[in-house]
Amino acid sequence: MSYTIRFYLHYYTYYGQDLHLLGNLPALGNDIPRHACRMQWGNSSWWFAEIRLAAGSPFILRYQYLLKEGNEVMYEGAVREFVFTPGEQQDIVFIDAWNDASRPENAWLTAPFSRIFYKRPATAPAPLLTATHIFRVQAPLLDAGKTVCLLGSNQLMGNWDTSNPLLLQYDAQGWFSIALDLSGETAPLYYKYGIYDLQRQQFIQFETGSNRELHTTAVPGRQVILHDGFLRVAQAPWKGAGVAVPVFSLRSAEGFGTGEFADLPALARWAQHKGLQLIQLLPVNDTTQTGTWKDSYPYAAISSFALHPQYIRLQEVGTLPAHHPLQKQFNRLRQWLNEKEFIDYEEVMSFKLAYLQELYEVEKHQLQTPGYQQWFAVNEHWLLPYAAYCFLRNRYRTGDFSRWPAYNVYDYTAVKQLVTTDVEAGRAAHYHFFVQYHLHRQLAAARTAVHDCNVALKGDIPIGVARYSADTWMNPGHYHLDMQAGAPPDGFTSEGQNWGFPTYNWQRMAEDGLAWWQQRLRHLSVYFDAFRIDHILGFFRIWQIPLDATQGILGYFHPAVPVSREEIRRREISFDESRYCQPYITGAVLDELFGNYAGMMKEQLMHPLPDGRYQLLPEYSTQRKVMESALPEEIKKILCHLIADVLFIKITGPGGTVYHPRYDMMATRSFAALDAHSREQLQALYHDYFYIWQENCWRREALYKLPLIKRATQMLICGEDLGMVPACVPGVMQALGILSLEIERMPKSGNKVFTDISKVSYLSVLTPSTHDMSTLRGWWKENISVSRKYYQQQLGHYGPVPSTATPELLREIIGRHMASPAMWRIFQVQDLLAAEAPESNRHPDTERINIPAVASHYWRYRVPRILA
Repeated sequence: MSYTIRFYLHYYTYYGQDLHLLGNLPALGNDIPRHACRMQWGNSSWWFAEIRLAAGSPFILRYQYLLKEGNEVMYEGAVREFVFTPGEQQDIVFIDAWNDASRPENAWLTAPFSRIFYKRPATAPAPLLTATHIFRVQAPLLDAGKTVCLLGSNQLMGNWDTSNPLLLQYDAQGWFSIALDLSGETAPLYYKYGIYDLQRQQFIQFETGSNRELHTTAVPGRQVILHDGFLRVAQAPWKGAGVAVPVFSLRSAEGFGTGEFADLPALARWAQHKGLQLIQLLPVNDTTQTGTWKDSYPYAAISSFALHPQYIRLQEVGTLPAHHPLQKQFNRLRQWLNEKEFIDYEEVMSFKLAYLQELYEVEKHQLQTPGYQQWFAVNEHWLLPYAAYCFLRNRYRTGDFSRWPAYNVYDYTAVKQLVTTDVEAGRAAHYHFFVQYHLHRQLAAARTAVHDCNVALKGDIPIGVARYSADTWMNPGHYHLDMQAGAPPDGFTSEGQNWGFPTYNWQRMAEDGLAWWQQRLRHLSVYFDAFRIDHILGFFRIWQIPLDATQGILGYFHPAVPVSREEIRRREISFDESRYCQPYITGAVLDELFGNYAGMMKEQLMHPLPDGRYQLLPEYSTQRKVMESALPEEIKKILCHLIADVLFIKITGPGGTVYHPRYDMMATRSFAALDAHSREQLQALYHDYFYIWQENCWRREALYKLPLIKRATQMLICGEDLGMVPACVPGVMQALGILSLEIERMPKSGNKVFTDISKVSYLSVLTPSTHDMSTLRGWWKENISVSRKYYQQQLGHYGPVPSTATPELLREIIGRHMASPAMWRIFQVQDLLAAEAPESNRHPDTERINIPAVASHYWRYRVPRILA
């Protein structure tokens, strides 16, 4: 037996637009967009598609409509889910309404609302095999004591009698639904949904708008499913607040010198008491690369799936015998570490890993339980390579797999055999399985306890992965390993940022519909209800830095429409590749930078060029070579500055040689030395390159990638869209329903000093500071003129400006944020604690979590007291 499934969508299109259907069936593309089913246009603006399906077991059908126009694709707001149960009907018809992704109701369908704030038990009513029609509608903010009801123009629907409406039931897919047998009824049939109070057993109201119409009559062997979108009722926008704090910053008597997953329930109780609904964390993935404090950087994960052993609570795993040396020092060392103002990362990790190694020998029988076996089966795809990577990293004393004498190219069969046949490798692998299993159990238990406090957990997904990681080892083709990701110069640093991560090979990743990204997000959703996309601009374009550079300023955007020789000539610029692409080093420049030592620099590090300039010797020709040389640090700094004094970044590839204007080229000595005409033409070219040419390219990139990321889970997605924001970004994020990040002291409009937080979009997260910035107390002291302007213009105060941000002042700032129309306002824990009563003996600088200008920053901030 086989079934025919037909999909109907009412959507007004114009010439050049096509609708496609993407779903989890082969006929619908198996969730790979380029294989989606192209629909056909009917009449009266109806689009339809028909597929055949062989009889089988019940399954959840997942599908979503796509609108294609040229190279652009627009996804609707959410993926529909329907439990398909083969029965008597051999003809299944879906009648759908397009769900605009920008509607705020879609945000209310996400996990924080469905799992926590508006959680309601899902019912699984016995299927009505004779049902000819199933009505489904969504009402995400409906209170648990109420349900959706249905009234209509026939006897079965009550003839509009509100005393006895049909009550819909809430299903596991988030829809209110009811199955009816409309055999014998004539069309059209008119109906409306309403709200019914279950406790008072009373009809409350009809939805607004005109009556809904049903024109599809009952036919033997056919079942019609109507997806009627959202319940049409006036809804006050939901608003919430939360606290942002890294797990490592938490403090408790039970912890071991650092915050742990087991500290999250206490934080949730504190948040609940403060009237907060969300806890936002930094990434919690394993970053163990060097075995030093440099691994404290949470954005350089060696696995996008493995959790960091730093966050494990040892005593919840087990306890060593009392006579064991590690157990003897446990309490004394824990007390000493807990009393420290900051995290001693190396001491914490050294003891925890040693203790876990010993615990494994005592407790490894836990790996034989059904719970472990089930968890391992779901996670083996990343566990095995992660464990093997850790073993080989330790065996060869480097995470750089290119330097391993064996297994430097990942091969699943070889790795499996290594773990199976090599006793040492097998023991190490099972030890890592053991640690990850307990980390999973502790974070999952913490998530449940946090939810019990009516608080949601928000994670953070880094834009990149460590260059030498289990991810890049497994799939090197997914990355451009000859490039580095970073950011152009900004308010944090004039040299730009170089994060060191390889950039993504999006073209390769797209071949399977970004399956790795979707897998990564689904894994994250096991623990979190929402997540922050670190540097969401990377989904539009990434700042890509050649491997021979160390400073971000020598990068360029990728993808990007480059500058060709023809374009430069068309603008009547006298282009000399050596002059424009090589460092501008003259005798005068060297005299300025080196003074009396200029002659020595010329003799030892450079050779002269025919045009009077100087060129660095090959051994010092790149920033990487300079930094790896034995030259004094001050000379290295000057040489790196000289190497960055270029007008264009030259890129030679399979398609030939192209050029990218160096960021802020007008500030270079090279630019200043040009004639007036060349400067004018170059400045115009620079403007076109950065602000006009790229917008369509970047828009298309984001409209392909972000919907696929979004459709992977039901988590609420928030994007960190700070920095040099392309003009297309706000529109794309709004159209996709992705929340933006707004900061009052970091406006996205270049001609403003402060963001008008009374006018920010509802689909946004508002915060006065992030982990990359100073706290409010620190900011208040950074620039007194800015503080004065804020005090007078934003707060409306007159008179002397306070020299410090007092608790009263902080509460006023927080209050302004609470009144904003944004869906969320998130506060750093330091700001909330200071608003209660600042730790007067602590300098604001000690509250900084990160300083982006410092490439090797030690991430070690701890809250000053236990939160309870």
